[in-house]
Amino acid sequence: MTYAQNTVQPKIKMKQRLLLNQFESEYVLTASERMALKESRIAYQYKTKELLDSLDISTKKRKRLIQELKRNPFSDRIQDAIASELKSEDNLEN
Repeated sequence: MTYAQNTVQPKIKMKQRLLLNQFESEYVLTASERMALKESRIAYQYKTKELLDSLDISTKKRKRLIQELKRNPFSDRIQDAIASELKSEDNLEN
C-alpha cells in the first residue's frame, strides 16, 4: 500500500509567462503563487483519495469516485459521497 508521504512527487510543469500578463499584469499571480496553489490542489487530491480509500463503500463506487477525483477534484459528487458515508457512520455510533 502506498501512502501520500511515501510516493514520489511528480515534477510540476507550469508556464512562466502567461498571455494575460502582457495586457493585465495586475490580475495575474506570480509563478511562485501559481506553483503554491497547484501544490495545494495536489495535496488536497491526495488527502481526498486517502479518505475515499478508507470509506466502507463498494470497490466499483470507489473506482468511479477516484476517476471523478482525477477529472474534477472539487466535485460535488465526491463531497456528497464522503458526507453521506460519514453521516451514516455517525448514525451507527449513536
